[in-house]
Amino acid sequence: MPQAKTTNPFDSAPIILAALGISAIGALFYNLLPLFLGTAQDFRQLSNRQIGFISSAFFLGYNAVTVWAFFWIRRWSWRTVTWIALPVAVLGLLAGAWSESYLMLLLTTVVAGGGFAALYGIGTTVLADTSNPARWYGVKIAAEAFPGAVLLFVLPATLIPDYGFPGIVYGMLAVCALLLPLLLTLPAHGLKERDELPEEQLQAEFADIDRRPIWSALAATLLFFTAASGMWAFIERMGKSLYFDVGAIGTLLSITLLFATGGSLLTAWLGERFGNVRPFYASAGAFLLALAVLAGANDFAPYAAGTCLLTFAIGMGLPFAIAEVAQLDIDGRFVILSVPAIGLGAMIGPGAAGVLSDSGSFAPVLGAAGGAIVMSMLLMRYSNGVRRAQV
Repeated sequence: MPQAKTTNPFDSAPIILAALGISAIGALFYNLLPLFLGTAQDFRQLSNRQIGFISSAFFLGYNAVTVWAFFWIRRWSWRTVTWIALPVAVLGLLAGAWSESYLMLLLTTVVAGGGFAALYGIGTTVLADTSNPARWYGVKIAAEAFPGAVLLFVLPATLIPDYGFPGIVYGMLAVCALLLPLLLTLPAHGLKERDELPEEQLQAEFADIDRRPIWSALAATLLFFTAASGMWAFIERMGKSLYFDVGAIGTLLSITLLFATGGSLLTAWLGERFGNVRPFYASAGAFLLALAVLAGANDFAPYAAGTCLLTFAIGMGLPFAIAEVAQLDIDGRFVILSVPAIGLGAMIGPGAAGVLSDSGSFAPVLGAAGGAIVMSMLLMRYSNGVRRAQV
C-alpha cells in the first residue's frame, strides 16, 4: 500500500507570508541605505567617512544579535522575540532621527540594528524549513525590495522635504505598520526544533560532520555581500559626484530595486533546477560586468545601466548563496549564520567604501568590490568541490 505524501506545514501561505513580511521589515534599513546615508549627509553635514560609519554602526548591532541567534533561534519563541525586537528597532530609529548628536546617532543606530536583525533572522530561518528554500529565498529578496523601491520613489518628494532627516524614518515606520498584520500568523517554532536537547548532546550528535563546505559557503556569502553593500551604499554618491540630476538619481534608485526584484524572482523561478552554485557564478559574473560598466560611466545612461545590472546581480546571487548554506546545513542550526554573514558584509562594505572614497574618487571602491566578488566565487567553488568529494 503506498504511503501518503507527507506535507510540510511551513509550505502554507500564511506562514510564508509571515516570513516574507518580517523579512521585509528586517531588510528595510538596508534597502533604503543610499537614501538614508545621503539624507544624513545633506541634513547633518557629514563626510563620506562619517556616513559610512553610520551603516557600520547599524550592522554592528545587527551582527551581535544574529551571532547570538545561533544559540536561541531554535529554542526561543519567535513570536515573543518579534514583539520585543520590533519596538526596540522602531525606538532606535526615532531616537537617532531626533538627536542632533552624531555620537548619539551612531549609538541608537546600533540598537536599531539589533532589533531589525532579530526580525530578519527569524524570517530567514522560517523559510529554511520550507520544502524549497531556494525558491522562497528568491521571493523573499524580491518582497524585501518592493517597500524600499516605493519609499525611494516617494520620500524625496514628500516626507524628506517636509521633515528633513527624520522624514525617512517616518516613512520606514509607516511601512512597518502596514506589514504588521502579516506577522500575526508567524509560527512560534520551526520544524527542526531541538530545544529539548542540551548543547553538549547536539555537539556530540553532529561531531562527525565536515563543516568545511558550510563555512566556505558562509565566507562566500560574506564577501559577496561586502561588495554588494559597499557599492549600494555609495551608488547615489557616485552619481552625485558625476553631477547627475538628484531627482533622476532618486528615480533610478527606485527602479534599480525593481531590477533586484527581477533577479530574485528569476531565482525563485529557477529554484533547484540548476543547483545553487552555477547560478551564483552567473550572478557574480554579472556583478563584475556591472562594475566594468560603472568604471567607464561618464554619462547618465551607462551609469543607470551599470546600476541596474548591479542590483539585478545582487538580487539573484544572494538567495542562491543563502540556499546553498541551507542545503549544507544538516542539523538546521547553521543557516542562521547566513544572517550575520550578510550583516558583517553590510558592516564592512559601506565603512570600507567610505574610507576608500574619502578622497573623492570611487575607483578604489570598484576595484575592491571586484576583488571581493572573485574571492566569493573561489570560496563557493571550494565549498562545492569538498561537498562533491564527500558525496
